[in-house]
Amino acid sequence: MKYAEEREFTLRLVLRCEFPEDYDGELDGYEWAKEVPQLAGEVVRAAAAALARHAEWKLHGGNRGRSSEDEVTLVLERVIDGKKPDPSGT
Repeated sequence: MKYAEEREFTLRLVLRCEFPEDYDGELDGYEWAKEVPQLAGEVVRAAAAALARHAEWKLHGGNRGRSSEDEVTLVLERVIDGKKPDPSGT
């Protein structure tokens, strides 16, 4: 088995809507949240595009058993082949 090390960075997006004090709760059926999937998709695509610009890293999705509506895991992987770099650059 190959040796692997990991580091994590978490970007958590919390979407919130405030209502007046006389609001009775959930009366709108979470109408305010209908844009959440679109907003979340835009954030994920932007993050994936930024990470994909680094050719020495391989980007792929991961899964921790949670719905993609609640969580998306992006795995950025770099493989070190053990070869020493050629100092002449050739």
